Amino acid sequence: MKQDSEDKLARVLEALENPSSFTKEELDSLFADEECVQNARAILSAREALARQQVSQPDINKEWNAFERRHRKTSVIPWSIGLVAAACIALLFILHNPTAEDKGLQVFEAIQTAHTVRQETINGVMTIEVPRGMQKQITLPDGTVVTLNAESSLSYAVSSFGKDIRMVTLQGEGLFDVAKDSLHPFIVRSDGLSARVLGTVFNVRNYATEKMKITLLSGSLKVVSVQRADSLLIRPGEQAVLTDKHELRTVRTTQTADITAWSEGSFYFDNQTLVEILCELGRWYNVNVVFRDKECMNSRLHFKAFRNESLASIIELLNYVSKNPVVLEDKTIIVGK
Repeated sequence: MKQDSEDKLARVLEALENPSSFTKEELDSLFADEECVQNARAILSAREALARQQVSQPDINKEWNAFERRHRKTSVIPWSIGLVAAACIALLFILHNPTAEDKGLQVFEAIQTAHTVRQETINGVMTIEVPRGMQKQITLPDGTVVTLNAESSLSYAVSSFGKDIRMVTLQGEGLFDVAKDSLHPFIVRSDGLSARVLGTVFNVRNYATEKMKITLLSGSLKVVSVQRADSLLIRPGEQAVLTDKHELRTVRTTQTADITAWSEGSFYFDNQTLVEILCELGRWYNVNVVFRDKECMNSRLHFKAFRNESLASIIELLNYVSKNPVVLEDKTIIVGK
């Protein structure tokens, strides 16, 4: 009997963290046992408490107030993928629309965007741009393989690439499998950070909605803060994170496969805030995201789903694990009552 209870608890935990692995009927059956669900949520809360000892939680009120002071006279700013400015303009995820306060806080904006990958050379610079809702794997002239996530771009000078160094510039997110070449270092520049390698596998994530981070999967990597000129060496399983003060710090991550799940067609969120999760969904499905209660933006979830699922299905799964109701209306995800 005890074993049956433990097995059911394990199944409920799995369902809370990975609802896309279950049918709707299975989820309804598992979540019908309220006591078991409460016990499972308590376990997840304990895990999150431990994780927060290592991961700092955003101060939504502080960042919101700072953003309001800087943008009292501005409104929502549209942008295209080729621009350095990305979809959310705020220090930390928050975009304010003064004309729609009764509707909540808009943290992500849908845009008119092409649905094809664009590749062109202008003034000797090759640029590859991947729109929302797509990802693309490319091979550079030296044999380096780069997988670009949605709303990302990669550029490099055609004539000089590989002569002394192999330098590329990234906006968005890219997974790099760098071809070994001891004579020509490979350098990735991405706003505030640059990474210098000879041959390794690493993931660079640089969206305006969150702090920039570089995760090393194999090999070795030297990461340099452009503004402060300080650097650090990271080992496999470590992340280099750029703080708001442009300082570098190292964070240990136990599951590097989770970091690159996007390149294999999955959403994987481990103890991430609801606003991070929904901005990622907004980027993939190109929809608006609105919070009617900004306090729930900081709530953290474990969530996994497949990118080829419809947004309606993703929202349905998300509501099984989120304490805050999430609805889809037209092209807008709305959180809170």
